[in-house]
Amino acid sequence: MKKMRVNILCLSFVIFLSIACLAPGEEGNPPDEATLAYEVGLQALDRKKDHDAFAAFQRAVKLDPTHTEAHYQLGVLYGKQSQWKSAIDMLQTAIRLTPDFADAHVRLGEAHLIGMASAKDAIDPLKRALQLQPDLSRARRLLGDAYLRQNRIDDAIHHLKQLVKDSEARYLLGLAHFQKEDFTQAIPHFETVIKRESRHAKAYFNLGNCYLRTGKVAEGRAALRTFEKLTREEEQLASLQRLVHNDPQRLQPRYELAELHIKRTEWELATAELKACLAIAPHDEKASELLGYIYLQTEAYPEALEVYGGLVEAHPESAIYRNSLGIVYMMQKRPRQAIAQFETATRLGATNPQLYRNLANAYRQIGEQAKAEQAYRRYRFLND
Repeated sequence: MKKMRVNILCLSFVIFLSIACLAPGEEGNPPDEATLAYEVGLQALDRKKDHDAFAAFQRAVKLDPTHTEAHYQLGVLYGKQSQWKSAIDMLQTAIRLTPDFADAHVRLGEAHLIGMASAKDAIDPLKRALQLQPDLSRARRLLGDAYLRQNRIDDAIHHLKQLVKDSEARYLLGLAHFQKEDFTQAIPHFETVIKRESRHAKAYFNLGNCYLRTGKVAEGRAALRTFEKLTREEEQLASLQRLVHNDPQRLQPRYELAELHIKRTEWELATAELKACLAIAPHDEKASELLGYIYLQTEAYPEALEVYGGLVEAHPESAIYRNSLGIVYMMQKRPRQAIAQFETATRLGATNPQLYRNLANAYRQIGEQAKAEQAYRRYRFLND
């Protein structure tokens, strides 16, 4: 029995040594280190720190050359930097490591199609993506686009008509019918795109040409005029963005850029530009005024209250700012605070009829009908 116990202990020791030999040493690259680097990269992406994410993913693939997801993310980041050859290399590596990685196939197809302008090379990875995951609408739209560029119109239509809720796919579907010279079929697709995206310049251009080809001359000219207007806007936008890029501290181009974004109802872009103005000049009146307008338009009333409260404090004799602050209070269901601002505004701007109308509405909110009627009569008198 004693000999048997010794043999068992010896066997256990041998097994322990075998396991210890298989485990990585302190000088090696343990797999969890690569995973940690990958997680750091994802966190950097969430914070929109692409440079930090890129470095973390590079570290992950150096630690573990078989880390599929890190190769994929590097491919995506190379694509964002328009380094398309490097993007393709990384995505191909990801696919080689994990052949059924559908998203990598989609990105590879996109890199060939958009980055390298090679529709031929894009088709196979996009087809493979759809084999793996048939509901990938992005892959189907890109594949339709690739077929369209190769003049395989029927194949393009087959895929694009399955994506009628996708505006860009709908535009491409209209383009496919246009290329077939089936202008009547193309028209409703371009019209639908414009209903969804009122500034889709290319849709207006092609719709205008479709109208002209089908004898609708007035409609065609109107659509082409809108195309020209939108094109000028895009040129102005690009010019202002260059000015801002070349001289970030200069306020005037930023004002103009914000105003253009406001005109286009691109609220987030306008807000970002105005906040940049205020970072440069914290007490800038024009930037604050425009920002307050955006907050009112987007129903961000707490933010609007802060902006207009600051403007009234800095410019207490401004009837316009008083009126705007009163409107914010009304939107917040605080009519008594609104009345105080409207009353002051009417004293400062006694000839502005709109101030009296707002005051009348505020009085009605609190049941002061006589005062409401008096303010409304003043509004009618000034308006007439």
